[in-house]
Amino acid sequence: MRSGLGIGAIGEQLYRYLVEHGPTPTDELERIIGPGSDEALARMRDVGLVVGEPATARHPDYALRPLVANAESALTKLKTQAAEMRDMFDSTAAGMRGPNTPVEVLTSRQRIAAAFDDLSLGANHEVLQFVTWPFVPLTTLHAPGDPARRNPDGSVRQPRRRLLYERAVLDSEVAVIGLHNAIRLGADVRVARELPLKLIISDRDRALVPRFPRGFSDQASTLLIRGGALVECMLVMFEHFWSEATPLEADYNGFEPEAASEIDEQDMAILQHIIAGQTDDSMARLMGTSKSTILRRVKRMRELAGVETRPALIFHAARNWMN
Repeated sequence: MRSGLGIGAIGEQLYRYLVEHGPTPTDELERIIGPGSDEALARMRDVGLVVGEPATARHPDYALRPLVANAESALTKLKTQAAEMRDMFDSTAAGMRGPNTPVEVLTSRQRIAAAFDDLSLGANHEVLQFVTWPFVPLTTLHAPGDPARRNPDGSVRQPRRRLLYERAVLDSEVAVIGLHNAIRLGADVRVARELPLKLIISDRDRALVPRFPRGFSDQASTLLIRGGALVECMLVMFEHFWSEATPLEADYNGFEPEAASEIDEQDMAILQHIIAGQTDDSMARLMGTSKSTILRRVKRMRELAGVETRPALIFHAARNWMN
């Protein structure tokens, strides 16, 4: 069995002994180490790990440097070969993961963007989506009246849309534009503290997800999944995170009657943003107003509630201003 130093188990035992105990006669080493020590010692003399008689270990900084260099070279070569084999596998096995298969691997930005548009704009009944940081738009942000959303007969596709935004995404101006477009389409939007991956599911039949986990070096490769248990698993995951997230829009119909004269829909939207953990700057961008307006409304609501802090304001609103 080869050792970690590449000099065999007996050779490593000999070298460690000499490093620890210093120069030792050859016959004493054979007696201490046992059978095979003479051949191992001869190999170590050949590669320069041991010199002289009594046998003396050379300093590891000098003796092991060639072994380390060879190991690094072999590792680099192995990584290169692995990358070449992966590319070969992806290209030659494409026929097994093509358009008619349950899972298709997409590696080019163009194909990923086309698939995303197809799932997002081509859905007839429902679109479910995780939007995570960093936010990188794959395609142009289609406005509600864009022809890309229309059927061949000119009618507009209006599937139900449920979008779950990771909190950090809302620091992106481009993401906020997309969010406003989604709201104009009637989408239900919620905010989660953190999401596991990017995801879009179209008509509960097709899904687009990254091939590798977040943080992996290859963030481009994407899986297009068609039907079956894998899509069902994606649906279960989506519903779990959706149920735990905070709605971005508040329902004015949820106010107690006596509260209607005290706070309005914009106030309630601000409360929901605070619950979702948004900063004042983020709230201003999302609501299309100024930061000073946000601060003024929060101060007025604290005065109405008779509290000094935002957590206390949320507690008061939950008990007195909402059903």
